[in-house]
Parts: sequence; C-alpha cells; structure tokens
Amino acid sequence: MDLTRLNSRIFELDGGHQAFDFGTFIIRSAFQPIYAINNSAGMLYGVEALARPLYKGRPIEPLDFFSRLSDRDRFVADWACLLLHLANTAAWRLGNTSLFVNLNPGSCRYTDQMVKGLEHYKELVCAKGLDPSNVVFEITEEDGGDKRALATIVDKLKSLGFRTAIDDFGVGSSDLMRVIELQPDIIKVDAGWFRKMMEQEDTRQLAHSIIVKLHEMRAHLLFEGVETPRELHWARECAGSLIQGWLFGKATHLGEAAEARKVAVPSTQVPSKASA
Repeated sequence: MDLTRLNSRIFELDGGHQAFDFGTFIIRSAFQPIYAINNSAGMLYGVEALARPLYKGRPIEPLDFFSRLSDRDRFVADWACLLLHLANTAAWRLGNTSLFVNLNPGSCRYTDQMVKGLEHYKELVCAKGLDPSNVVFEITEEDGGDKRALATIVDKLKSLGFRTAIDDFGVGSSDLMRVIELQPDIIKVDAGWFRKMMEQEDTRQLAHSIIVKLHEMRAHLLFEGVETPRELHWARECAGSLIQGWLFGKATHLGEAAEARKVAVPSTQVPSKASA
C-alpha cells in the first residue's frame, strides 16, 4: 500500500479541515469524545475518528458508502480514512488524548500490504508528534473473515506499539471468544446489547457475570452509545470507567470534540419502581 500516494489526495476543504478525494466521493472526518469518569466529573480520554462521506456535495450514510465498494476499493478506503483522520488530528494538540480509529477485519486479507502499511503508518504517527500508544485500532464487528490474518495484523499492531480495542462487544462475532483470541487493551460494549441485557432482572444478572469475566481479562471497558443518565448508571454499575455517547458529546469536528476536556457527570440516581 503506497501511503505517500494516498496522502497526496488529502486536501483542505474548509476552515482548516482536511478531506480525502475518493473519485466521485469526498471523505471527511468527524470525532466523538470519550471520557474517563469518576463520581463527579469526566476527563477527556480520547476521540473516535469516524468517516463522513459526501456524494456530489451531499452527506451519505457511511454504511451506504462502504457497501458500494468492491473488496479492493474498501481496502483503499480504509487506508484513506486512517490517513485522513491522522491528518486532521495532527492539526490539534491532543497531548495524551487517545485517537481511536477503525480496523476493518476484511482488509486483513491483504496481509502483506497491511503489515507494510502499518509500518509506514507508525512513521507518520511519530512524525506528527504522536505516540503510537495513543492510537487505538478498533476491530469492528464482522462475521466470517480470515481469523488467522486478523490475528497476524493484531500482533503486528501490538509489536509497533499501537493499542487495540474490540468494537461492538455483544454483537455478532464480537464475543468472548474473540476477546480471548485477540487480547485487546479495550473492549467497547455495544449499546443495544447492553440496554437489552439490563432491562430485565434475569438478563441483568447474566450481563453482570459476562462483565466480571471481561474485567478478569484486564481489559478496560468502554461503554458506547450512552445517551441517558439511566444508561450511565448501568455502565457505572458494571464498573465501566470509559464512556462514549450523546450524553457527553456527539460526533463533530475535532476542535469541538476535544474542546471540553472536563465535563460534569449528571446524577445517575434511578427512580425506584414504586415511585415511577
């Protein structure tokens, strides 16, 4: 993968924000804040970089964009996003704030190119003044795929000093077995799975037992999609210290996403059934 050629397709779109020229599409970056919380406050821990494609100047859903691509074009698009997010991040002084980027397991089938690309990517990360340990590759949920190729790429990421996370835990192939196989630094708990599990007492107990097992694996738990104080209460009940979701911030440009370094934690007191 020629990252130099791909980098040449990044241009300034407006207000200092970088974009990627992907033929009939333009890709922009958006960032959603992630907070490490305690009893009274949340401190900015990281930002998740997200692709925001445009078609003829109009936004389209990322899933719609990626679904139109062949396997090879998807591989190129994945690298375009990695380079674009890095370019947009470098314009801001994030300090020790972590940058979360997505790793599509399907791209791991191009193993040799991925390995060489990651070696070059580390050079670019360091050249931007970032520490590789502050870049977290999120392994997205995808059924099937080449597990051996994915394991090879995860091992390479770790050897280069990057951190890894499993995204959407509780959905599809993002299960306990994947956690055991890949040994991620961070596990992102899927909001839909979590809400469903915590609504009823029997499934709530099962959720607790699963969360205890995840803690035993010494991975940090990040609860994503947290939108209400009640969901925050559930996350904290399960000893979740990393929170992402609309309750604390939507995906936006990096300057706004990283502006609130500290946020107040709303009350998570849940009314009893008798008073509801």
